[in-house]
Amino acid sequence: MQIIVLGMHRSGTSAMTRLINMMGAYFGPEGSALPSNEDNPKGFWERRDFVLLNMHLLGARGCSWYDLSGWTATPPKPFDPRLSDGMKTFMLGLDAHRPWVLKDPRLCITLCDWLPLLDTPLVVVASRDPLEIARSLEQREGAPVAYGLALWEHYAVHIVRNAAALPKLFVAHQAVMSSPVTAAQGLYDGLVANGVRRLAMPSEREILGFIEPALHRARRADVTATLTPHQQALDAMLRGERAFDPLVEVSAASRDLVRREAPAMEQRLKALAVGRGKVAS
Repeated sequence: MQIIVLGMHRSGTSAMTRLINMMGAYFGPEGSALPSNEDNPKGFWERRDFVLLNMHLLGARGCSWYDLSGWTATPPKPFDPRLSDGMKTFMLGLDAHRPWVLKDPRLCITLCDWLPLLDTPLVVVASRDPLEIARSLEQREGAPVAYGLALWEHYAVHIVRNAAALPKLFVAHQAVMSSPVTAAQGLYDGLVANGVRRLAMPSEREILGFIEPALHRARRADVTATLTPHQQALDAMLRGERAFDPLVEVSAASRDLVRREAPAMEQRLKALAVGRGKVAS
């Protein structure tokens, strides 16, 4: 089984991916993960090679994780053969270790490019209050809350469109943070019910040693913004409370806001990268 964790940046996908890995799903060879930092002290649980491939897939459309205004499902020109070959090689390596789990928030967008290489995908949708996500992005990247919400809407729409026809489990960030053992048990039961084999439930001690509720730092109460009716409907879909609509679109207002504000976001990211002594991506 091929387990795909989908969720916008700051949605709790790292915790969910690690929990699935603790249950026995393969993640990758030693040293393949991005290093932890102050934003994710428990690790991002993203593979460097996979993130790089997704960055290239976005770049082929003139997009980045923070600017999806130019996205088209069909790239304007065929991918560089090195990119296509790299994707195939990557997936062949993973498939030698089923069941495996894979996560990168960019995958919410690029999943359409990976689906031809998948035969038994199971999607775990990681949901978090969009206002908390926007607040977390504001704290981490200095992004205005309105921009964070508009960006979240882009990711939510792509999750819905890309995963509409796929089997899905829904896991809420709030549940993982407030009741980690119960949430982990529900996740394990859902994976097994969907045919994932060779998993084992981690111990309560292991789960509580990894999940730290104190790391739930961005809160809805810190945000004065509100969701539009369209965003409320998308949020309900990601929580599993409403059926996925494969024809859903990003609102014109959110699309225009991201297009307008993305250059300023790029400058903020470059400044932060200089301050942190690394290259912005």
